[in-house]
Amino acid sequence: MSAVQQHPGHRLRQAPRPLVWLSLLGLGLGACAPYSLAPEHNLGWIEASSPKQLEVERAEYRHSIYFPTDRSTIPPSERARLLSFLETVRPADRDGIRLEGHADERASELYNLELAADRNRSVEALLREVGLGNLSITTVAYGEAVPAVPSSGPAAWRLNRRVELVLERHLVTLPACPDWSRKSGTDFSNQAHSNFGCATQTNLGLMVAEPKDLVRGRTLAPADGIHQAEGIVRYHTGEVVELQEERVQN
Repeated sequence: MSAVQQHPGHRLRQAPRPLVWLSLLGLGLGACAPYSLAPEHNLGWIEASSPKQLEVERAEYRHSIYFPTDRSTIPPSERARLLSFLETVRPADRDGIRLEGHADERASELYNLELAADRNRSVEALLREVGLGNLSITTVAYGEAVPAVPSSGPAAWRLNRRVELVLERHLVTLPACPDWSRKSGTDFSNQAHSNFGCATQTNLGLMVAEPKDLVRGRTLAPADGIHQAEGIVRYHTGEVVELQEERVQN
């Protein structure tokens, strides 16, 4: 077999050298590398931030109603103080009230528990009288177990004969946005803009009826499946209602 002859005007094509391929590969990987210039050279760069979120806080407003010795009727002066407190905090339908009844130590434990419960009932009756019966009101009687002043004597007893009214309310703090203090531009990390979600979260915080639902949703009630069940029965018994044809006049 004769050797391959080379044409005088042409040169045989040689295979690319491995070094050339490595150089091209390095250029390709360099194009995908993160943008790593100094901040002063990153024209249009903006710092990424997390999407805006609502903050829900639980607030408590406390007021003490004091009672005479061995009495569960609210004195006129304490009634006025309680009404002034309610006028200040202005309870709303979504608020909750907890009544904690107490007594001093000068009786048996069982008697003090019953006296504390009676004091709770007096305060609850006043709340319903002034139109707050639609609120969620819970009561607990501690008797002498949780004194405000853990000592004996007339001064301590006067402060321990009380009902602690605790108004619970959830407050929504809207996100601090939009924030236009920074320049807009391109974010090469592909992260969310500093104002991402601002309008959605703000509208939600302003419209939500019960802020604590944002912390933990309500328990779903049993669904009414009668209507759906009747449709299944009609399907199995062949009593499916046919759609009526409607004519549209031009």
